[in-house]
Amino acid sequence: MHNPMPKRYMTQQSHRVRYSMPHSPNILSLDPVRRISFSAVIWGAFFLIISATPLTATELTMGRAVEVGVDPETLNQAASLIEEAVTEDKMPGAVILVARKGKIILHQAFGHRDLQRTRPMQVDSLFRMASNSKAITAAGIMLLAEDAKLELDKPVGTYLKAFQNERWNEITLRHLLTHTSGIRIKPLFFTPLLQKSVAHPQAPDLRLEVHRFAATTPLEPAGKTYSYNNACYNTLAAVIEEVTGSYQQHLHDHIYQPLGMLDSCNHESDADHNRMSTVFRRQRDGTWSEGWKPGDAPDWPFPRGSGGMVSSARDYALFCQMLLNKGRYGNKQILQSDSVTEMTNPQAKHCEAAINYGLGWTVNERGSTFSHSGSDGTYVWVDPNCDLIGMLLTQCNGTKPPRSKFRKLVESACIPSAPSVDEINGK
Repeated sequence: MHNPMPKRYMTQQSHRVRYSMPHSPNILSLDPVRRISFSAVIWGAFFLIISATPLTATELTMGRAVEVGVDPETLNQAASLIEEAVTEDKMPGAVILVARKGKIILHQAFGHRDLQRTRPMQVDSLFRMASNSKAITAAGIMLLAEDAKLELDKPVGTYLKAFQNERWNEITLRHLLTHTSGIRIKPLFFTPLLQKSVAHPQAPDLRLEVHRFAATTPLEPAGKTYSYNNACYNTLAAVIEEVTGSYQQHLHDHIYQPLGMLDSCNHESDADHNRMSTVFRRQRDGTWSEGWKPGDAPDWPFPRGSGGMVSSARDYALFCQMLLNKGRYGNKQILQSDSVTEMTNPQAKHCEAAINYGLGWTVNERGSTFSHSGSDGTYVWVDPNCDLIGMLLTQCNGTKPPRSKFRKLVESACIPSAPSVDEINGK
């Protein structure tokens, strides 16, 4: 009885065939001139096939500092700085991560994640990322722009009918992304939230709450002034939800899942509370009190675009590495290179006031370091020139961990001209 070829072998064989030389007649039988011409055509076709094949982009793996041109002693000083800050009770706990040239060279946890100090912080602890969610929301918007499902420079009302009015006619998605809309809504949402009723059977609901912003009049012309605004990013999440049906599912399917960000979600109700940390608040007498803690209800009953992401240090580093790779991770193209360029560079050419902001990232100069922080104590920076990712994750609302000193030490540990071991070996 005939046995079919094993599926695994078929896959490997088809892979080999794809890269094998195209079939050709016996070129030795041809005269010298035709032989040379025919060989040139064949080899030309072969290299066209190879060049058209997507390359595998850098993936994060564990490594050693010396392998990627980082001084281990200075890097240890950076880690000690955070350890000392925890020991001195400047913050209850923290996770730090540093990666360079695709190698995670520092990933440590310090302190505790509960007020009773019974639950130690772990390297895979989960954090409320707060405004570090904005870069993810911006990426979600860019994915839809790539698919021609929306345009950054179209008015918000193009996608949310409630905003089709004179107040919002000049405000585009790009204005929302860059905090240059002229809107000065202070809260994340107007409260109290709408309650379920005959008139609002879907309440509480993201789009329903965002539609209430449409009655707000901008205080400044669009694009002319910068004012950081959470409500505008929640409006962007509503746009994604309107176009795709679900803001959080869109991010899961097109960012988290393909990148392997298995710990990430956009609402506390979907996170593993056993791995989350209490959000601490410093009191006037120097002690700590509990804000949100694992087991509590979410701050808001639905996902939002201004915050709400829950993630781990390594998960968020995967997202950052994808940006360093110009939108690619491994053999997957997550974002187009042009989209990453837009996100990680100042937007002043489009919105004159966006001289220090890209799309979801703070950035001062074209091609330079982009970064963002979150109100619950998270901080992430990415330096494309040094091929570097750094982060300090805490859950200390209203306090400022020594992130600037930590960043300076990490950056000073990097030797700009030093090639990696792989580069030296020609890999």
